[in-house]
Amino acid sequence: MADGIHANYGKIGFALLLGVAGIVGTLVWLGGAGSGKDFIPAETYFNTPVSGLAVGSDVCFRGVKVGSVKRISFVGNEYAKYKPNHGSAIWVGMSIDPRLCGYRESGDEARERMREIIAKGLHATLAANILTGIAHIEMNFPKMPIANEPINWKPRSLCVPPAPTLLESASDTLPDLIAKLGKIDFVGGWSNMVDTVSSAGTLMESANTLIDSQQGSISEIISNLRDTSAALKEFSIQIRDNPSLLIRSSDPPPLPETRTD
Repeated sequence: MADGIHANYGKIGFALLLGVAGIVGTLVWLGGAGSGKDFIPAETYFNTPVSGLAVGSDVCFRGVKVGSVKRISFVGNEYAKYKPNHGSAIWVGMSIDPRLCGYRESGDEARERMREIIAKGLHATLAANILTGIAHIEMNFPKMPIANEPINWKPRSLCVPPAPTLLESASDTLPDLIAKLGKIDFVGGWSNMVDTVSSAGTLMESANTLIDSQQGSISEIISNLRDTSAALKEFSIQIRDNPSLLIRSSDPPPLPETRTD
């Protein structure tokens, strides 16, 4: 009897182990380990700090997660034998699923397709959440063409060129803007504006003086205009009642036979 109970316990324990193994395997498969052969290794690099980026951070393509960060290092460490010209740049290794990018190819075909879209202008940017500080890699096509900096090492995988962030672009433009502002003669400009305003005030005073001195003439002109307007109005009424006045100045005298005196 006891042996039967122990046997049942053994079967139950074995079934539980199988169930746990199945659940773990399913989770691993859903997590991407089961389809790792479909992922494409890629890399990028940044000349600026990558604060907030870590192994496991998302890699997005036009806002959609398509992979994750697998390794973060320095270009000088990854390609020491080439003595890279960007040795102090941050190197980021990525794993990308081409199916999530909207492509059905896999293997070499997927690599070739990714190489094509990189050649069309795909760039990688470091994007960070302002509230949390967590960063991720954002791949997209910049609206304005970007000239890629030449590199003297041979990437082991597909290399997505970096693109400056909005903050980096602003920081690059700000010194030029400050330099141009420094060349502007604000004092001279302000002096010219004051002179212009003063000249305009003088002109207005001269105009007011002229109007005051010619007030009588202006009143006479206005009166004449009123008389002329009244005469034109009266003439138009006469023309309306007797259109023949357009060809003669007044009505002709009556014929003798029509006289009544």
